[in-house]
Amino acid sequence: MAFYNFFADSSNRSRFYDEVVTNSQNLDKYIWASFKGLKKTLMQRCSDWPSFCPLLISIDEVHVLYTSRGTDSGSKYTLYSLLKSVLNEGVKYDFATISLSTVSHVSSLAPSKAIAPSVRERNNELTLPAPFTELPFDVYIAADPLIPNQATLTSVGSLEFTAKFGRPL
Repeated sequence: MAFYNFFADSSNRSRFYDEVVTNSQNLDKYIWASFKGLKKTLMQRCSDWPSFCPLLISIDEVHVLYTSRGTDSGSKYTLYSLLKSVLNEGVKYDFATISLSTVSHVSSLAPSKAIAPSVRERNNELTLPAPFTELPFDVYIAADPLIPNQATLTSVGSLEFTAKFGRPL
């Protein structure tokens, strides 16, 4: 309730977000050093630390980042484009990013090299990994539909059953 009341006052809300933006603008020098420190700390605390891609960043409902906003008018970059640029700065660090969405606009996520807004993406000498793997929501459930009275408590708790619904992938 305290959180709700604080943000109900528009001046508190504006001041809070202004401070967040100001603080984030000063972080760019330290973010990757902090990342290295986080990894080192996790390696010290985890006895079975994996040797590859130890950190996975998952961003759900990412389509809000590639939908153009009114404040972006005049720019050919979406928030998703900017996020890719920021993540590219950390390409030498051990992490992967997965973005999930229930809305599919693949062409806006990964335009062809000829029309990509980024010079880096248009560079024919660079081979960039595909930024997405599209897995439709209902592909497995359509191929193997649910049949009444066939599933058991054990079967519905399995990964195979859950994977039929797409999102856990």
